[in-house]
Amino acid sequence: MAQLGDDELISIFKRINNPDDQRSFSRVSKQFLKLACSRLTNLNIAFPDLLYDILPESPNLVTFECHKPLSNTHMKLLAFSCPKLQYMNLSLEKNTDSQADSMIEVDFDNNGLCEVTNACRNLYYVSLSRRLHVGDVEVTSLVRSSKNLAVLDLSGCVSVTDESLKAIAETTSWLSVLNLQGCYLITDLGLKYLSNGHVRHFLEELVLAECDRISDDGISYLKQIRCLTDLNLSKCGVNITDVGIGSLLQLPKIERLDLSWLINVTDISLFVIREHYWKLRAISLTGCEAVTSEGLLAFENHATLEELEFFSCHNFSWEDVVILASSCQRLKYLGLSRRMVTPIPEAVDNDFYVINNCWIDWE
Repeated sequence: MAQLGDDELISIFKRINNPDDQRSFSRVSKQFLKLACSRLTNLNIAFPDLLYDILPESPNLVTFECHKPLSNTHMKLLAFSCPKLQYMNLSLEKNTDSQADSMIEVDFDNNGLCEVTNACRNLYYVSLSRRLHVGDVEVTSLVRSSKNLAVLDLSGCVSVTDESLKAIAETTSWLSVLNLQGCYLITDLGLKYLSNGHVRHFLEELVLAECDRISDDGISYLKQIRCLTDLNLSKCGVNITDVGIGSLLQLPKIERLDLSWLINVTDISLFVIREHYWKLRAISLTGCEAVTSEGLLAFENHATLEELEFFSCHNFSWEDVVILASSCQRLKYLGLSRRMVTPIPEAVDNDFYVINNCWIDWE
């Protein structure tokens, strides 16, 4: 029997709709793999060494995900083989400390990333989370090459500084989501760059969690980013107080706000938020130990609030909880600590409780 040609194999492959069956087809032989890869648009791979066989045959790849260490050689192969790439998620999986050093040694650096950003000019989504070799040079190269960039995740990139924010502010035109969680070298100057750049007209979601070198002064610059709907300031340290939160009154579109573990945020901030954030849907105040009953009840009768977290906050009573949950018609979730000023009634001391369609969750 004559060997099946490429046309026949392509015709067969087109009739396979089940993804598992498509993968089985690709494992039959290198010829089958080549034909399967020629139609591949999305790839999520857990074994980087397979890239040497897959990428050269995947010119139509649009989405690429890999959460393992990648060498510069892998990155250069990706750049050479997949010029149509638009979505690149390289967030590194979390590992134990004993594995971390060896992973850093083999991971790609500026040379590898620049190969990709120079070849793949249509990137709109890039995640480099926890890639420890990514710093200012790499970020600058990325944002200058990727004019369509809309989502950038740099969380855990501990070498990123204010210079990266300067490049982002000056260069990106359409960036709507920026995650800087754990980029602890960022200071108020970086926020000033970000707030004065062109990106301020488009940025909708900003994550600054664990950036503990910023202060009220830096937070005050954010009022210029008037498109913001999501702002995360969790664990940003003792230098963010009611003064900083009060400076954000000119952000009318805020829908989600995370102020968890800001120990110097008090009821004053909650009164301000209640009066000015009319579109607020979710807020986390976990660990804000200075908040009291007055702060909790500041949200009484709030028209849009759906989620509220007060874990590790103890200065209010069960009666306050009942009033709040009964008055907020859209409230679906309320997270609380069991250790309140007045204890939870024994009759409702279960894993969860429902008041007026609101799920009460306990810590």
